[in-house]
Amino acid sequence: MSQKELRLSVREAARLLQLSERQMQRLKRRYRPDSVAWVHRAIADGPCPGLLSAAVRRTILELARGKYAGGYDSHLCEKLKAAGNLGVSRETVRSILRSVHLASLQKRRPRQYRARRLRRPRFGMMALTDASRHDWLEGRIGWQE
Repeated sequence: MSQKELRLSVREAARLLQLSERQMQRLKRRYRPDSVAWVHRAIADGPCPGLLSAAVRRTILELARGKYAGGYDSHLCEKLKAAGNLGVSRETVRSILRSVHLASLQKRRPRQYRARRLRRPRFGMMALTDASRHDWLEGRIGWQE
């Protein structure tokens, strides 16, 4: 076998070691050709401990498509905690639903209209308003009380 045939892509190596591609990139940076200790360490660590099992993911998807269809991500997360005893975060629920292209019904609010002041007829003119009772110009404009 040639050297090229023995090569693995990062994606293939990550799949074989049951790691993410990002973790495989980290291991690749620590790679030393004279040792295999970097691989043993990765295998010993195993998959991420916070990773949800496929069964839990399936349960979340079934509930999102069935009983709680048409709800918001936050609402689904609260229902999962209350009824199903699944303590997953809203962001986890959101990422699971988006991975299968299930969008939330909640939409962003449109930007509110802001009334701008009218342009002045001449360059440099500005509307100045002073509601104070103080004679700021010291009687030069005929201040009257």
